[in-house]
Amino acid sequence: MPITKELKNVRNFESAGFTHEQAETLADAIEESHADSQEDLKEFTRNEHDKQNKDLDIKLGKLKLQISESETRLIASQKDLLVKIFTIIVGTVGVAVAIIKLF
Repeated sequence: MPITKELKNVRNFESAGFTHEQAETLADAIEESHADSQEDLKEFTRNEHDKQNKDLDIKLGKLKLQISESETRLIASQKDLLVKIFTIIVGTVGVAVAIIKLF
């Protein structure tokens, strides 16, 4: 809490009937409470930020794994398709050669 705010609080407490010492003590207590709450908020924010980062890292790791699995399936599918195309070509050539030998 800024010093001007603390002095304003002291004046307000004095005008409410507190002695100067009581007003200063009360203003100091309020200032400490305010500072503690700010630290608690900073700590809470820091902890939440760290937790969000960990969650994001976990999700990103899972996503990379899914991408890797998808790539593996895609490669296997492409190889299977290539074998099928090769089989069709070989079969067609075999049929063509058989037809040519018949005539």
